[in-house]
Amino acid sequence: MEDKIAKELLKQLTRIADALDKQNVREEASEKRKLTVEKLQEKNLRADLREKMNVVNTDFRDRPTFEK
Repeated sequence: MEDKIAKELLKQLTRIADALDKQNVREEASEKRKLTVEKLQEKNLRADLREKMNVVNTDFRDRPTFEK
């Protein structure tokens, strides 16, 4: 009888450990995705700022005008 109870406890503890491992893997993947998204957002912001600075610093006087 004790052997049966011990086996059941072992099964339950194994299931709990497996569930915790899976949860940790999901959390790690979620963190990695979050960091990747943050890096991409930062990269896009930098690119937008560079583009805006290029537009502001562009001198339009040297370009031909199309007057009638």
